[in-house]
Amino acid sequence: MTRKFLFLIILIFSSSVSYAQINLNVEAAVANLLRYGNGYQYTGNIKNPKEYFENLTDARFNVNDVTFGLRYEYSDSIEYGLNYVGIAKRFVEYDHKSGISLRAGNFWEVISRGMALNLFEDRALYYDTGIDGVRLIYENTFKLKNPLKIKAEIIGGNITYHDYLTPERVEFYRLRDAYLRVSPLKPLTIGLNYVHSNGDLPEEGVVTQVSTDLPEAIININFPTIQFYADYAHKTSIITPNAIYPNPQTAYGDGFYSSLSYSVGNIGLTMEYKNYAFDITLPDNRSNTRPSRMLPYQNPPTAQRENASVLTSRNPHVVDFNDEVGGQIDLVYSPNDKMSFNLNGSIASKHYSYEDIDESTVISYQRIDRSDSWLPDLDNSFSPFWEIYLEGEDYATEKIYAKLALAIQNNVVYNQINPSSSEIIKTTTIPLEFRYSFTDKYSLTFINETQWASNTIRIGDNNFMNQYNSMTFSSSPELNFTVTSEFTNDDEEPTGKSSWFTADVSYRLNESNTFGVSYGSERGGLKCTNGICRFVQPFEGFRVLISTQY
Repeated sequence: MTRKFLFLIILIFSSSVSYAQINLNVEAAVANLLRYGNGYQYTGNIKNPKEYFENLTDARFNVNDVTFGLRYEYSDSIEYGLNYVGIAKRFVEYDHKSGISLRAGNFWEVISRGMALNLFEDRALYYDTGIDGVRLIYENTFKLKNPLKIKAEIIGGNITYHDYLTPERVEFYRLRDAYLRVSPLKPLTIGLNYVHSNGDLPEEGVVTQVSTDLPEAIININFPTIQFYADYAHKTSIITPNAIYPNPQTAYGDGFYSSLSYSVGNIGLTMEYKNYAFDITLPDNRSNTRPSRMLPYQNPPTAQRENASVLTSRNPHVVDFNDEVGGQIDLVYSPNDKMSFNLNGSIASKHYSYEDIDESTVISYQRIDRSDSWLPDLDNSFSPFWEIYLEGEDYATEKIYAKLALAIQNNVVYNQINPSSSEIIKTTTIPLEFRYSFTDKYSLTFINETQWASNTIRIGDNNFMNQYNSMTFSSSPELNFTVTSEFTNDDEEPTGKSSWFTADVSYRLNESNTFGVSYGSERGGLKCTNGICRFVQPFEGFRVLISTQY
């Protein structure tokens, strides 16, 4: 791949030079991000030294219609994942005014809303499904009586995916994708997508080869006051026999997502529905590494609220894309330009419940079928989740802004062997934000979040309370100084602590350079992006961030 990449660079650059002899236009952009941390990380109540040093340099050079780019990474040691020193990403891209775009090297891509293909990177989670290959796009609007919009895209390349929870475990995929999107009428868009991959997945010391096909159909209807979107994908995975899977296996699964939005005047309503069944399996076969599961290069919409407050996002519902049905309703009402209200309700569960049909000590599960499996079920045996969220915000004056919310969450993790030991987490959280602007330049922001929680698998008292506070002084756009505190009366807090304090300052030296440093203790907890979650260990010490762009 490297030789082909260099040859393509030389070919495109040679073509551009002949044109550049007439009119050479060269632009360059460089961005550098340095992160350093030194302190202690907690595993339970065990305190271990923790130090990381990461520096990412992204450079782009535009020569007429050709863009060259690379990323140099120095991560020694990295905060999460595996250390790396060298050129981590590189690409060359050519854009032509006719609507043709060609890119070779590393890139990320999402087709529609990611049901069948969603390649993205989140370094905070050490999650990266970027591809190393070639992407060809043709996009144009034909000016007919009814303008015809067309986008065609072809992708081919390799994905080296490091399991973000176990970085030493690496999956390889040779992927091909063909996508066509057509808009024959102004409000109507139809899309067809086809993904094929051959994967090598390690499991129990054996590499399992999986051939997967993912056809997808998309429709989008867009009127001024109403929008409708629907997406369906069907997955077929053929597993080659090996020591773990001695017999040939073919696994089937599918996923459906739709959304309906309506807005008129000062009211906006959005309804989302998800029915993800990419790999429904028995309770004792739900390994995160099984080859029949939804593959890492997929990442459909979560169809649930992405909570922004600290405490409401501390224990999020982790979407099971292999087996989950549900959705959300979101209503926004703005009586005037200064005030708005938001009401959100979401619900999700597994499709089926199961029973043990073997009367001996051997466990043999059987699915209990139901005709309405396309609807979520709130019975605990379906591991249901629901949330009700109410928020109001008001720009009372030019100087005063306030936001008050109420979030009620209920999440069940069903214990199939011992149902009475199922984990049921209930939380009620009240986030409050108040900002006072002294002038256009200076402001003070106060945030308070109070949470009442209950967890049924606690040894002692099931009920406990959390509280989070932060105070930020801003001198826009140069300075932000924030002090945060968090308290809990949870006797079973893993670290054994009951309070955490952090001070953080960020200073923008100029338009190109920003410096930030923080010191204190952070509680840790689950952190999620696009339905991908990892547990971030509690940290105590200082962090430094230097961002440069020019």
